[in-house]
Amino acid sequence: MRRVVTSPAPAEPRSSASERPAAAALRPSPLARAALLVYSALIVFGSLSPWTGWRSLGVSPVAFLVAPWPRHATAFDLTLNVLAYVPIGLLLALALHPRLRGGPGLLAAVVLAGSLSVLLEILQNYLPARIASNLDVLTNIAGAAIGAAAGVVLAPELIGDTRLHQARRRWFRPHCAALLLLAALWPMAQIHPGPMLFGNGELNRELVTALLARFGRQLPAFDASRFAAAEVLVTACSMLAAGASLTAAMKQRAPRFRLLLFLLGAALATKAIAYGHEFGPARAFSWLTPGAVAGLATGVLAVTAVATTTSARTAATLAMTAVILLVVAVNAVPPNPYHAHWLEAWQPGRLRDVAAASDLLAQAWPYALLAVLLWSRYRHRPVAPPGPGPAAAGSVESPAPEDGP
Repeated sequence: MRRVVTSPAPAEPRSSASERPAAAALRPSPLARAALLVYSALIVFGSLSPWTGWRSLGVSPVAFLVAPWPRHATAFDLTLNVLAYVPIGLLLALALHPRLRGGPGLLAAVVLAGSLSVLLEILQNYLPARIASNLDVLTNIAGAAIGAAAGVVLAPELIGDTRLHQARRRWFRPHCAALLLLAALWPMAQIHPGPMLFGNGELNRELVTALLARFGRQLPAFDASRFAAAEVLVTACSMLAAGASLTAAMKQRAPRFRLLLFLLGAALATKAIAYGHEFGPARAFSWLTPGAVAGLATGVLAVTAVATTTSARTAATLAMTAVILLVVAVNAVPPNPYHAHWLEAWQPGRLRDVAAASDLLAQAWPYALLAVLLWSRYRHRPVAPPGPGPAAAGSVESPAPEDGP
């Protein structure tokens, strides 16, 4: 019998170690793009707040571009307009890298940010509480140019295969951009004042009351001691939700405790600065009630235990449990009369754009975190094997990176 000998198929060439860094440097940053999307949404929401009373003045929507300089502009307003668009320019430059680098990346980032500013000013023509201004556009473009210039310089260090990028890969698991972004947004969610420390996720009170009424229930009556106990629960659950979700994104070799301590410090500093700006430096720490202190102590113990003893999957499960308890507690507690005078004194004034954006962020943060954690769990759910065989009776886990939830 004649034998037929077939030559083995040529093996696919493996990328060398020198080629892998180059390939890594060509990948865009999902974290930068996600951060750009979220920050742009906050800018749009704040710029068009209060989103009511839309009407037409019967003039060209772009007439403001050739109008005289506005007389009502102040140095504070101009500085705020510049600072608001610095992150837009920075994130645009990082999101466009490595497709657009250097001068082209800088130009594209400034053009896109300027287009967003012009579009928002056009829409402000139809809001009675807003005044479209060409000076606002120019200051926004100036801020975007500053941020884009910084982004073009920093992009190779942050995204390219450098020591900083390698350290980020050693510390954090792949496919965790959304968790990292939400952890970074947690301190910003504390700008808006509330009756309880870290009490994010509060829905419209009328909506909550109507939902309870459909089931024949109503908000319970609280005294001072029950309000303090509720603040302990809310503060600790919010800290655990933020800390455990960040832990789920970190590898074992990461300096977990230091990063979590930095996150908590940023949140407390943001709260103090916001109170000090609105109510005066003497009241910068008025939010530090006995319930808040006890909640901070409880939260520190819980987060420390999570960071030192649990796996990424367990940390994600604890984060989901904590965020569910947070939103239930925040919405089940009735309005606190002992804290109502602080809310009545909240006058954002010239920071109304920041106040509107921070209010949205404070409401949406827990629900966004819960959605990301659920999606992460769904993505790595166990799946049945594709073909028949002995393993068909059981199940195997879907392929997932060795270090990611």
